[in-house]
This record gives sequence, structure tokens and C-alpha cells, in this order.
Amino acid sequence: MLTVLAGSLVLPLLLFGGIFLVVGLNTGSEPGPYTVVFAKPGDECERKGQYLDASTGEPLRCMGPGMISMASIEFPGFSREQNNEVRDWLATLARDGELSVFDHRAVQLRVDEIAAGLPPGTRAERESGTTEIRIGAGLAGTGLLLGSGFAWRWFRNRRAGY
Repeated sequence: MLTVLAGSLVLPLLLFGGIFLVVGLNTGSEPGPYTVVFAKPGDECERKGQYLDASTGEPLRCMGPGMISMASIEFPGFSREQNNEVRDWLATLARDGELSVFDHRAVQLRVDEIAAGLPPGTRAERESGTTEIRIGAGLAGTGLLLGSGFAWRWFRNRRAGY
């Protein structure tokens, strides 16, 4: 009876806790709203991030899981002037023919600088997964505590000869 009770309580807690932990830990791994991703035409893209051609700096039309990225440079919360500044910066860097890795970093740095200066209400924040991590840790911790309690009780009953 104790084994059935332990299995019906502990295993679901550990299972769901583990799932929440995995989801929470992987939430922040995708590009953020101000991430500039330099890719090749035909590459897959995520839901967030600005996908640009690695050699020309032109916006890419790319498809990803359940979405199509539009071919424009528009960052959330940026004014028209700020978006134009990023476009002009890319055009200036691409004048010599091809963007280098240093150009990629310079563009990302400029986008980060503009994003950091946005007022708090207009800045889009990256998803962190903190809530899922807390829920997962709570469920898994509860499952481990209950499991160790059941194991302790089982060993105690076994020694006593029940």
C-alpha cells in the first residue's frame, strides 16, 4: 500500500518538476527581442531576434517553427529614427562589400546601446523562465522530500518486521 501511495504522489511530482525545470532553463536560450542574428539565406529563425544576411546586412525572410520573419529592421520600442540609425549604420559598414565578424559585433553593440536607453515602459524584456524554474524546483523538491519520507518509513517498518 505504501509503495502505491508513494508512486502515485512522488513520481508525478518528480516528473512535472523535471519538465518545468527543463522548460524554464531553456526559455532564455533563444534570441532576445534586441538580438541581431547574422545568418545565411535559407537558415531557420526563432520567434524573436532580428535576422540579417551575414554578408550584406540586409534583412532576411526566414521561416521557423510556426512563423515567418518579415524582411525589415524594426526593433520593439525603437523610434523610427532609432531604427533608421541602425539601418544607416549597417549600410555604412557594408559599403566595403561584406560585413566582417567585427561589423556584426559593432551592430549588436549599437542596438544594445539604444535598447538600454529606452524608457522602462517601451523596452521589451527577454523571457527568463524564472517562474518555471521556481515551480519545477518546488515540485521536484516536494517529490524528493515525500520520497525520502516514504523510504525512511519503509526501511523502519522493514527493520521492525512489519
